Amino acid sequence: MQKKNKLFYTIVFLIFSVTAVYFALGRDKEQNDAPNPRAVETMTVQSQTTRPGGGLTGIVIPCREAKLGFQVSGRIQGPVLDEGTLVEEGAVLASLDPADYQAQAEAAGAATEAARAGIEQAAALLEQAGAAYQKAQQDYDRIKSLYEAKAVSKAQLDDAGTQLSVAAAKYHEAQSGYNEGQGASVSDYHKAQAVASQSRLQLSHTRLIAPFKGTVLKKAGESGEIVSAGTPVYVIGDLDQIKIEVTVAAIELNNWQAGDPVDVTSPDQPGRNWPGEVALVHPAVDSETGTFLIEVQADNPGHILKPGMVARVASRRQTPAAVWVPVGALVKRGAEVTVFVVRDEQSFAKTIVTGETIGNQIEVITGLDPGEELVVRGGLYLHDGDPVLRQKS
Repeated sequence: MQKKNKLFYTIVFLIFSVTAVYFALGRDKEQNDAPNPRAVETMTVQSQTTRPGGGLTGIVIPCREAKLGFQVSGRIQGPVLDEGTLVEEGAVLASLDPADYQAQAEAAGAATEAARAGIEQAAALLEQAGAAYQKAQQDYDRIKSLYEAKAVSKAQLDDAGTQLSVAAAKYHEAQSGYNEGQGASVSDYHKAQAVASQSRLQLSHTRLIAPFKGTVLKKAGESGEIVSAGTPVYVIGDLDQIKIEVTVAAIELNNWQAGDPVDVTSPDQPGRNWPGEVALVHPAVDSETGTFLIEVQADNPGHILKPGMVARVASRRQTPAAVWVPVGALVKRGAEVTVFVVRDEQSFAKTIVTGETIGNQIEVITGLDPGEELVVRGGLYLHDGDPVLRQKS
């Protein structure tokens, strides 16, 4: 009897164990058959009035920059301004030793005065001879009248005639000499004037003058150094306003027009923004790169942006409200363009109609509404209704 009971309990235990294993395996199979959530990155769709034409990178340069050097050669004297020094328009930046140029200017001035004195002396001699001739003529006329009135003798008349002839000869001689020497004297005078003017100009060039208000960006000379004419001694720039040159592809050129507002930022100055505008769109394409050069200008109060800094330019051009999404969010299956949105942790496919592409952004004309949560990464292998594990991008 005990053996029968033992056998009975053994059979019941085996049946219970087999049943438990069966149900456990069934539950595991059901769990394995359920699809696993796919990890995706999402973003909230927004309507915007600013075209995604920004994100262009360039280098900060001054709007005005000049390399300055002396127009004459010589030895630099006195202090030389350090880099970073602010200078006013018309300020003396450096000077050359003026001694040689001063001596040349003084010698040229003396030569000019000598030539002018020679001309004046010749004119004075001619004037003096003319006055003597005029007096002799008057004396002769007076004595002739007296002679005709029998008040003087024939000898007195002849003597007056002789004096008139001598005075006339001297006058004509002086006039001939003046006329012959006048051309040469005047020519010498004008030459001396030209030399004097050039000497004064060279003397003035021994001072290097700032052509505009700015900052010394670079110095290339020291006190006591001999420099040649035209050798740059300074580079100065006006940092009150800066310029950034950026390039855009020909396909995006219509998105950038002169006068368009922009925002300028720099990774060297995080959190700061400089409003500016497109100053110039160059009309010619670069034949090697197929891009156009664009110049952007912005005010730079406090000179925070320095030449050589990296800057980023973003367009603030206003356009009708539109939906722009990353190109990578699109999934092409056949002739349709599809995107996936997420609701209640599930993906839902939506067919859209697209418009213009700018960079990595594409305009969605229909099929997607602001506020929807769009899959921007991981949608390539999704199907309608798949569970998802989302991460905000």
